[in-house]
Amino acid sequence: MPVIVRPSGPIPARIMIVGEAPGADEERYGEPFCGYSGKELTKMLHEAGINRSECFITNVARERPLGNDIANFIAFKKKDRTSEHKPHRDKWVKQPILSGVDLLYKEIEMVKPNVIIALGNVPLWALTGLWGILKWRGSMLYDDRNKVKVVPTIHPASVLRQWDQRALAVLDLKRAARFRNGEPYPIPKWNFKVRPSFMDVVSVLEDLQQSLHCSDGIKLSFDIETRMGHIACAGISWTLTDGICIPLMCVENKDGYWNADEEAALVLLLSKILTHPNAQVVGQNLLYDSQYTYRWWHFKPNVHQDTMISHHTCFSGLKKSLDFQSSMYCDYHRYWKDDSKDWDPKMGEDQLWVYNLEDCVRTQECADAEAANIVAMKLEETHAFQQSMFWPVLETMIRGVKVDLKARRGVLQP
Repeated sequence: MPVIVRPSGPIPARIMIVGEAPGADEERYGEPFCGYSGKELTKMLHEAGINRSECFITNVARERPLGNDIANFIAFKKKDRTSEHKPHRDKWVKQPILSGVDLLYKEIEMVKPNVIIALGNVPLWALTGLWGILKWRGSMLYDDRNKVKVVPTIHPASVLRQWDQRALAVLDLKRAARFRNGEPYPIPKWNFKVRPSFMDVVSVLEDLQQSLHCSDGIKLSFDIETRMGHIACAGISWTLTDGICIPLMCVENKDGYWNADEEAALVLLLSKILTHPNAQVVGQNLLYDSQYTYRWWHFKPNVHQDTMISHHTCFSGLKKSLDFQSSMYCDYHRYWKDDSKDWDPKMGEDQLWVYNLEDCVRTQECADAEAANIVAMKLEETHAFQQSMFWPVLETMIRGVKVDLKARRGVLQP
């Protein structure tokens, strides 16, 4: 008979922690997270300002899978399915998972937590239906049934295998700690203009142009989406909540969103704004965007800060994608980068345009946080040099590099 590992902790509890399944130590002592990964969890919780004694701790599966391999309970490939596997959400799972999920929701109703910390893929999936802990870690989510706040993070066993993930896990635990008293998520009220009329865009851009004339500097976040080697839309935001997406391509009209005269007028206005000496243009990996604006619109934005460079200056060993930066710096973070991958032309373009503007405002928030980090870490000189390299690199990318094909062939041939 399998050994059933029961949960531990107070009832009710403000914080609930959910793991995947017991390990050998948990099976031996009958308590969740009492082995090496449990000790590391206790340390990380302490660093995040959470006492383990205040948490109700449980697992999705209550018995240990063979070889500590959760794949013995979940068929991740079609060939691994057996008569013991039953469908649940988008997975095929065995009874220990099915009964564990049912029990987990009963525990949530009993414990009444304000926030649930999901450690790893299985509790993330059991609570929200999502999969991919490295994508979703740090996101501010809700469980499907009780609408309790869920903050997923990396399992401590994974941290022990890959130590550089530890700081991220502690950061996520600190985020969860913010909501132990029932505070609401700080969901921003975005004021996005999508599907604008010609006069909508003209009005916004002319107002921005006038503001630039009357200012010493305005930070503008800029981002484009591309399709088939062309600019599909361009987004610009001027606060952490306000932005406008200027569509160019549109599946609803094969000739484009604007007629030729309208598009020319808007590109001219956009160029005047983005090249204005008082425009402090920020963006994520703006080398990509600037190549496109130069190739198709014949101007280079007045780039003030590339967040990818700023983040690299502070933490050169970490990932540099925008969603990763958002998980570190944004007050409200929920992974969104699949929104463009899931876009279907049959749905219309609105989802892509909102995605474009979300990139803009999140980039601007990251830029502000990174600028403060640069000062706090006394990296101003290093950062200035790194940002200054943007321009020669852009020029090289636009011009290209001459290659002596004859010499290269000589090197490659034995």
